Amino acid sequence: MTYSNQVALITGSTSGIGVAIASKLSSDGYTVVQNSRSNVDKSELISNQHYVADVTIEADCKELVEKIKNDYGRLDVLVCNVGSGRPLPMETIGKDYWDHYLTVNLLSATLIIESSLSLLAENKGRVIAISSICAEDPRIKAPLGYSSAKAALQVFMKTMAVNYGGSGLTFNVVSPGNVFFEGSVWDKKLQENYFAVQKYINEVVPLRRFVTDQDIAESVSFLVSEKAKNITGVVLKLDGGQSI
Repeated sequence: MTYSNQVALITGSTSGIGVAIASKLSSDGYTVVQNSRSNVDKSELISNQHYVADVTIEADCKELVEKIKNDYGRLDVLVCNVGSGRPLPMETIGKDYWDHYLTVNLLSATLIIESSLSLLAENKGRVIAISSICAEDPRIKAPLGYSSAKAALQVFMKTMAVNYGGSGLTFNVVSPGNVFFEGSVWDKKLQENYFAVQKYINEVVPLRRFVTDQDIAESVSFLVSEKAKNITGVVLKLDGGQSI
């Protein structure tokens, strides 16, 4: 099936996982709209469709969706990729701590989804959120705020799947484990201590390998395709068996 007449928005899609998803959906035939909260070098984009918007700000989300509606008249796929697990000192835990993690990892998805619902419903759109296996596995020593926010995101997506299934919308989650790509945290750790990192992966991941940004992109591609038209409310763990 061709998706040449369909429009896909990927938030936070000018680097890392986001740009891998954008590239894959572009190769699938979608008109891909890339997003970042600041201007980027146009030569770094995989397409000419790029909008600046901070998706943690409600007004920016509404303006972004309005631009897509005016320019393309439709939105078929929304991938919520913005998020950060950057650790904050535990001694700073308090309202600012929670505001940081909840804003970046939960509101960055809920605000753009809520702003896009009407436009997405016109063509029975597909919504994907990028989460993390730490949302369900406390054995993974991720920052508490990050894990909690991603857990809330997964509940939100499942609830949306129930509430909007009658409109033909689907809501699914891709939940990766240890993600490696050039410039990632794991890339840096490997350069610092290759043998220690490889030992860790061999011990905790049954398949003994990293998840790549391309793995995530392929999973998103499947979940937004016609092959997955009856899949909704699913959290697809992509972790080499780490969370078993």
